[in-house]
Amino acid sequence: MKNLVYYPSLLCLFLIIASCNKNDTPVPVKSAGKPDTATVKQIGKSICDSTKMVPFNLANSTGINSFMISFVGDRTYIFNFPSKGSKTVLIKAGTYKVSIPPTGDYSNHAFALDGQAFTNGPGVGYSLMQVQPCGVSSGAQIY
Repeated sequence: MKNLVYYPSLLCLFLIIASCNKNDTPVPVKSAGKPDTATVKQIGKSICDSTKMVPFNLANSTGINSFMISFVGDRTYIFNFPSKGSKTVLIKAGTYKVSIPPTGDYSNHAFALDGQAFTNGPGVGYSLMQVQPCGVSSGAQIY
């Protein structure tokens, strides 16, 4: 009778030992409080990758739907502003000459680019504007 009591526990112990491999070693678990350096570098790289397209916001409150903006640099982009409200376009990171040509009756409007002071005129141009993937969100406004 004593042999029957030990038999199931010996069988379980044997199965546990048999299921372990020689390379099964305990691996320490990293604490959740601090990410490792490789993770931080990978996240930073994915956010600030200069090969990715950068969002650029175009806002217009004039009600005129014929405003255009052009970016001339390594690549050239031309976008139409919405007549009212805003829309987001994508631009490759780089340095551009930016212009918003006069439109319609050539009346003066206020223009701002990347948070610069508003400029009044029938059109406006900016030279050597930086579009950066890690910079403050970029945008152009017409009022």
